[in-house]
Amino acid sequence: MSRPSPVPPPLLGRIGRVKGWALRLMFGGGSVLALLTLLLPAPGAPNLPVGQLLFLLTAVMGLGVVALTWQRPGVLRSERFDTLFMVLGNVCAFTSSLGEALLFGTSYSEHVALWPMVFAAGFLGRRLLRTQAVLTPPLLALAVYSRSLWVTGSERWWLEALVLAVPVVITGLIIGFFRAAAEDEAEELTQQVGTDPLTGLANRRALHEDFGRLLARLPPGHRVAVIMLDLDHFKLVNDRYGHRIGDDVLRCFAGVLRSHAQPHDLLVRVGGEEFVWVTAEAALDPVMARVEAARAAHAAHPDARAVTVSAGLVCHEASEPLSAGHLDDLLGRADAALYAAKAAGRNCLQLYGGPRPVLEPA
Repeated sequence: MSRPSPVPPPLLGRIGRVKGWALRLMFGGGSVLALLTLLLPAPGAPNLPVGQLLFLLTAVMGLGVVALTWQRPGVLRSERFDTLFMVLGNVCAFTSSLGEALLFGTSYSEHVALWPMVFAAGFLGRRLLRTQAVLTPPLLALAVYSRSLWVTGSERWWLEALVLAVPVVITGLIIGFFRAAAEDEAEELTQQVGTDPLTGLANRRALHEDFGRLLARLPPGHRVAVIMLDLDHFKLVNDRYGHRIGDDVLRCFAGVLRSHAQPHDLLVRVGGEEFVWVTAEAALDPVMARVEAARAAHAAHPDARAVTVSAGLVCHEASEPLSAGHLDDLLGRADAALYAAKAAGRNCLQLYGGPRPVLEPA
């Protein structure tokens, strides 16, 4: 059974902080440049009042974004605000470009259109990146065309807009490709960290995080069952056949668990020959039947070397509140049931609190 491999929460926090600083640098730097530009002399300005107004508008929008992200850093996790930041970045790039043309007759600020493109590629979702890539060429064309109307009078404005837009869009897409490759590698490394290399099941490190995800998608009315399973007398296999055969037995049991688990069950090798199986059902009997079927299937498998399985099961009632913090208590109860199964002669399933093995040995 495959597990999702999300980016770890600590890494998400670092990415969020970097995103915040990049956003503040982009808008804050643009605001400072806009305010400094208002202090420069502009003799012969094509339209001084409108140019100054556009630069003032750029500064106000930029400082507003900086203040918002500083006072409410939670907005950095909202896709709705991501869209707002992308729109404001494009508006600022346009107003600064047109403001420069109206104040000085020059076009250096048109390159600022690269900033929202790079920000979208580095920090926003793929949908917004595609939107930004589509939005950039017409915005640059509008800026160059407006300058040609009011300042240069050039009839080949479309060629200048094309020369500006192509490098900006390609640069953003390249950054987006690098980011996608880095995220894929991070997910692969995260999966490796949370996966037992021998069996391919989750390991103890991933247990609590995966348990929280299982609870989040738990259907109403279902109860959570935690099963602790142990291969009986497994040390004798290693002593008699060697560790390579012992590894084959462990892999065999992991495969049996996968074949009897539901799609969203949690299967974990917690260490040595001990495994945890977390599942959810509306009733207890189907869970017990699946555990018994898995025990029987493993014992009958030719690669199992006739190794049997003891199991302890604890079931959390659907009517009782359950959170990820209850996992340690459930594991402790399942472990107590497992020891009761061993004390009853092994090769059986014991329900926590039950006076004897729930089912006869397979």
